[in-house]
Amino acid sequence: TFALVGWAERGGYGARGHGNSVPRFHVTWGTGPALVEIFARRPVGNPLVRFAHRHRVDELIVEGGEAVGVRGAVLEPSTAVRGAP
Repeated sequence: TFALVGWAERGGYGARGHGNSVPRFHVTWGTGPALVEIFARRPVGNPLVRFAHRHRVDELIVEGGEAVGVRGAVLEPSTAVRGAP
């Protein structure tokens, strides 16, 4: 599939105008495992973090203004290789 750009960041109409001198498009390629890997590197090995593949987070549990957990659902079982369609 091809990610379709839904918006462009528009700038001013010259190099000295507000924003950019030309429209800039922001597309995140690798919206699956590659994107998750960036955020998963640091907590690996942290005893306070548990990875639950094939789960979906629906809600953050907040206590005293801090996120202390999550609530979610288990996704349907799959034999697909992680990262495969």
